[in-house]
Amino acid sequence: MENIKNSTNVDSSCNVYSSRNVDSSCSVDSSRNVDSSRNVYSSRNVYSTRYVIFCNDIKLKELYAFNKQVTYLRFFEIKNFWNKIKDDFKLELKDNKWEDEWKKLPNYVWQKLATLPEFDEEVVEKIIGYELNLEDNDVEKAIRLLTEKGHLVDGKILNK
Repeated sequence: MENIKNSTNVDSSCNVYSSRNVDSSCSVDSSRNVDSSRNVYSSRNVYSTRYVIFCNDIKLKELYAFNKQVTYLRFFEIKNFWNKIKDDFKLELKDNKWEDEWKKLPNYVWQKLATLPEFDEEVVEKIIGYELNLEDNDVEKAIRLLTEKGHLVDGKILNK
C-alpha cells in the first residue's frame, strides 16, 4: 500500500485519497466502498470497475460518468471539468464520515456540474448523502446576471 491519504479501511490498494472502504484498488479519490477497481472518482459502491466518475452502485463497468457509459475522451473531459470547477476542494474524512464535507462545496459548483448532459442529480445525491438545490438563490442570481452582462469581473463590480 502506498500513497494513502485521509482515508480509512484501505487494503491492498494504492493512490487512495479521501476515501473509505477501499480494497484491491488503485487511483481512488473521494469515494467509498470500492473493490477491485481503478481510476474511481467521487463514487460509491463500485466493484470491479475502471474509469468511473460520479457513479453509484455499479460493477463490471468501464468508462462511466453518472452511471452512463461515455467514451474514453469524454470521461477525461468530465474528469478535467470536475477538477477545474471544484478547484482545490478536498473531502476531509472526519469520524469516518464526509457527508457534511460535501456541503462545503458551493452551490454554484453543483450548478456548473449539472450543465453536463450526462449529469444525474439522483446519482449524485446518493453519493454525497443529501439533496442538492440547483436553483439560484437571490444573491447567486444577481452575481450570475452581473457576470453575464460583464459588470462583474474577478469579484469586482465594474462601472459601465
